[in-house]
Amino acid sequence: MSTLSQVLPANEARSNFYQILEEAGQNLRLFTITHRGKPPVVIMAAEELESWRETLEIMTNKKLMAGIAKALSSSKVYTQKEANKLIGW
Repeated sequence: MSTLSQVLPANEARSNFYQILEEAGQNLRLFTITHRGKPPVVIMAAEELESWRETLEIMTNKKLMAGIAKALSSSKVYTQKEANKLIGW
């Protein structure tokens, strides 16, 4: 199996469709498929897409982002036991 370029014209992507599916799904590779010189489509693993969605959800939550910023600026360090107690585990 040859290594495919990350950017492929549609006709080449069609010829290598199953290899693209395998590499995207198993190796988490992203492929940009061009059509008439424009990149209208990206093929990626569903697992990767879900990760991006979760990141966007966090980034659009102002309260959560403020909490993350506060935690990052804090010099307080917790042990695993202390963290578990704070979380309620």
